[in-house]
Amino acid sequence: MTLTLTVDQLNDLLDPDIAPSIRELAASAGQLPTHLLTPEQVRAAWEATKKPLSRAINSLTISDNLIPTTVPLEVRFYRPKVATGTMLPVMVYFHGGGFTNGDLDSQDACCCVMASIAECAVMSVNYRKLPKHRFPAAFDDAVASIRWLATHAPELDIDVDRIGVGGDSSGANIALAAALAVRGDITLRALWLAYPIIGTNFETESYIANSEGPLLTRARCQRILRDYLGNDTSEADWRSAPLLTKDFLGLPASVVIAAQLDPLRSDAEILAHRMGEDGIHAACIHALGMPHGFLRWLEIPGAARNYIHQSMKILHDLLRL
Repeated sequence: MTLTLTVDQLNDLLDPDIAPSIRELAASAGQLPTHLLTPEQVRAAWEATKKPLSRAINSLTISDNLIPTTVPLEVRFYRPKVATGTMLPVMVYFHGGGFTNGDLDSQDACCCVMASIAECAVMSVNYRKLPKHRFPAAFDDAVASIRWLATHAPELDIDVDRIGVGGDSSGANIALAAALAVRGDITLRALWLAYPIIGTNFETESYIANSEGPLLTRARCQRILRDYLGNDTSEADWRSAPLLTKDFLGLPASVVIAAQLDPLRSDAEILAHRMGEDGIHAACIHALGMPHGFLRWLEIPGAARNYIHQSMKILHDLLRL
């Protein structure tokens, strides 16, 4: 029988390099539990605390563009500086934020590191979000952006045979669902999925043990999926909760990150296990001492950075299989 860990027990297990920052975030949070907040309130709180983009010095070429999909989408391209005409592998990236928060700046640091370590181009997509746009808007945008990139790859000096898809949290949900949608039409080379919210079983081992997890709770996860659907989660299908798909056949080799103290840890582990059963190589990185959302400490030396760098070195190799 799985026991629910107390808040104090979970805090004691936090990696010491990031524990002070997490406690500070918890202390600055509002008094109302996050699962009681509407999408409008969540988005407003994020907008109020958003900081200007601060980018570390890097050797990338970075540009913002608008791609003419059915709904025009803002994207940001990151490219290692290579000889003109060099055909690069590419990752299409979808940021997290509970289908409500985030934009092109949210995971700018992650995309910079991904482009540098995996030696690939990255196209980060600013898909439609709550509160204005419910499911399937984000899913539709993800599918459209992947299809657009595959069509225009040659003119972008992108190797159409080395396209990968990735994201974190809700972005990982969107990435995986879109990969399922295009299988059979577009051959993907890799998936990179960090602590994905992809299932509707809220009785998994980690949902119980980490119910009051730092930065994300079980109740908040339930609210996120309910708000995204605009309906009870019993109405979900594989497009909104990809673990509901009957199989993962046809998907590429993947790297999946499971954070120890995350209510979503089991979803990541189940995904990697089911992929393995379907004959798909899936490297699962078990990030000890990490809560949900630990990408935010990517630029601080320590375990959080090490886990992310480890995953991107694996991604580097997957894009070249």
